Amino acid sequence: MEKRYILFDLDGTLTASYEGIINAFVYSLGKMGVEPITERFNEVIGPPLRHSYEGIYGMSPEDCEQAVKYFREYYNDRGLFENKPYDGILDMMHTLYAHDKKLMIATAKPERTAERIAEHFGMTQYLCFIAGTTSDFIPADGSKDVRATKEDVIRYILSSNDIKDPEKAVMIGDRAYDISSAKKFGLQTVGVLYGYGTGEELLSAGADYLAKDPMDIERYIIER
Repeated sequence: MEKRYILFDLDGTLTASYEGIINAFVYSLGKMGVEPITERFNEVIGPPLRHSYEGIYGMSPEDCEQAVKYFREYYNDRGLFENKPYDGILDMMHTLYAHDKKLMIATAKPERTAERIAEHFGMTQYLCFIAGTTSDFIPADGSKDVRATKEDVIRYILSSNDIKDPEKAVMIGDRAYDISSAKKFGLQTVGVLYGYGTGEELLSAGADYLAKDPMDIERYIIER
């Protein structure tokens, strides 16, 4: 079946964002008096920040919240533009757009941050929808309208765009988190090998296809 709705992760899929994210992460750890574990930096790219602060550094929920505030302090000022689209991304987006594909961003970043990045790098001309998280924390009352995870973001995209047939949509990302979240909704998935995850990680999460570069994504979407 033709894939009409193309959901893209942002970090590690559309943009090479490592420098800005890690600079902001190291800044936040310094403010918290925590020593960075450099060999685990790659794990920070992709999942919500609290997963890294809690899972890697064992922070309490309260400390996670404070660390996220410090992260934003650096990232919203400088870090989000310590970043650039991968070679071939804008050409790929242009081609898919010309083939009447509906291009969307599905990111665990705060939505407004994703909008700023997409606008800065000239991506918005090809996008029909940008969705991100609305909070890094799930409220105690379990409010359903809060998007705190990639799964929440994908659910929101499908609902907001009235996508009832998941076979018409494909999620493209570089981490297991992207693939496993999309699989919960029955979406086909493409793992990219030029980002921050590995082929083994992506296949273990259930990726249907591995793309070595943006041109490979283009060919896969148009020719299927």
